[in-house]
Amino acid sequence: PPRSTLFPYTTLFRSFDHLTYEHERIEHFLRDLDTSRYTDMQVVLKRETGVFSARMRMAAWKVNEREYLVLASLVDATHIERKRRDLLRKTLTIEQLSKSKKIRSGKLHDAIYEILEMSSKAVGVTRVSAWMFDEAHEHIECVGNYDTRMGKMIPQESLPVIEMPTYFMLFETEKIILATNAQTSPYTSELNDSYLVPNGIVSLMDIPLRSEGGIIGVICFEQVKQTRAWSLNDQKFGLIAAQMVSLAVETHKRKLAQQELEAALRQQKRLLSETNHRIVNNLKITSSLLNIQVGKARDSFHKNLMLDSVNRVQSILSLHEMLSDNSKTMRISLNQYVNRLVQSLRESLSFPQKQLQLLTSIDSCEVKSSLAIAIGVIINEAVLNSYKHAFADNEIGVIRIDFQMQGPKGVLEISDNGRGVKENRELSGSGIDIIRGMVEHLNGNLDIDGTNGMKICVSFSLR
Repeated sequence: PPRSTLFPYTTLFRSFDHLTYEHERIEHFLRDLDTSRYTDMQVVLKRETGVFSARMRMAAWKVNEREYLVLASLVDATHIERKRRDLLRKTLTIEQLSKSKKIRSGKLHDAIYEILEMSSKAVGVTRVSAWMFDEAHEHIECVGNYDTRMGKMIPQESLPVIEMPTYFMLFETEKIILATNAQTSPYTSELNDSYLVPNGIVSLMDIPLRSEGGIIGVICFEQVKQTRAWSLNDQKFGLIAAQMVSLAVETHKRKLAQQELEAALRQQKRLLSETNHRIVNNLKITSSLLNIQVGKARDSFHKNLMLDSVNRVQSILSLHEMLSDNSKTMRISLNQYVNRLVQSLRESLSFPQKQLQLLTSIDSCEVKSSLAIAIGVIINEAVLNSYKHAFADNEIGVIRIDFQMQGPKGVLEISDNGRGVKENRELSGSGIDIIRGMVEHLNGNLDIDGTNGMKICVSFSLR
């Protein structure tokens, strides 16, 4: 329509000095009635008591080619706007609590304070308190009671459960307890003498705190001196606040359990370290005493017996020395352990009449101490056997120790280029028996070949 036809409409709206509106949107709507059907906008109305928010809807119907019917309706939006702001305030509070470092850190007192303070402001209530059952479920103890009038936590004595049977029985079936007038409600009136009347509480909204399927306490929203009708948004927020408190309690318990576990682990590691040190010292004393006996031996037979014992003790000593250095993991490097053991064997088995080389090729890996002990004993016995039986005096020879990882298994091979054995019946003696016993302990497989030198092959699981 031409601009002249807008005059009655715009003049009409401007004649109401108590109405402010969006001039451009209204004029655009009236200029384009051919395509416009309706428009909504938020306006502010003035009255003697002040201004208030309203929602205005304009709708247009075509009467004939040049005439349109336009209707405008105004609805007081004060209540709607109040609900919108209330929902926004609660939503922002939930968002802030979900990001709270105090809740995630397990500091229960700080977390409870934050939840109760923010919840009281979000719901607009006088008091918010959190309660926890004692271990016997005979009393419910207040872990936090925030009062908006004082702006701080205030003390609150514990309450005996036995005096409130109906109230606590409700928690078994209800997710939330609502009372506009708590002092007359049949569900909460039994709290009058011990709690409601002394604190001037008129209305309450109580939500049970749950953890691992059981009720551990309750969070209470309390209005003092006046009644309060609890809206659906209030109830939804209360349920989320209860979950936040339960989360803070669970996080606190996990932190305490973790601290106890860490303390127990530290104690265990300390005791294990002390035990290893004592074992090392005792093994060194034993080795020294055996070495003294080696020097006192009157014949080569007894001297070799003592040397075998020294080497066996030394193989275990090498392991415990490495365990003392790796007490944090209780796993040791097999490569380092075998090389240390071999060096000890070189020093103790330096027979002048035998020129033997002791060579190693060990894949790098870490193994459990129990597995390392068995491997060390096998190596010790096999090398001792080669030193004593594979070579004649003044003979040059080589003893090899090889270890390879083959997936989840390990293959240990000790070989020499000595005389070997002609028949299996020659494969006897305490050393071979010890090797067989260790292989059985490992649930491994043993293969001995004496046709071209001596080769002892052991395969076993590394897990």
